Amino acid sequence: MVDKPQIVSTPAPEPSLTDVKSDVDQLRTDFARLLDSLGKTAKHSMKGAKGDAESAASDMTEWAEGQVVTLRESIREQPIKACAIAAGVGVILGQILLRR
Repeated sequence: MVDKPQIVSTPAPEPSLTDVKSDVDQLRTDFARLLDSLGKTAKHSMKGAKGDAESAASDMTEWAEGQVVTLRESIREQPIKACAIAAGVGVILGQILLRR
C-alpha cells in the first residue's frame, strides 16, 4: 500500500509590535499622499470648470447683446408694427392671467 504524503505546515510568524507600527506609519504616509493627490485633482478640475463657465457666460452675454441690438433696430425700422405686437402680447397675457 502507498502511503499518502504528509503536508507539513509551519505556523506563520507572529508580527512584532515594531512591524505593526511600521505598517501603520506606511499606511498613514500613503493615505496622506492620496489625499494630497485628490486635493490637487479637485483643484485642477474646479479651475477647468470655472473657465468653462466663464466662457459660456461670456458667449451668452455676447449673444444677448446682439439680440438686443437687433430688436432695437427692428423697433426703430417698424415702430407701428412693434407697438401692435406689444399690444397683442399684452392682451393675450391679460386674458391668461385673468382666467379663474
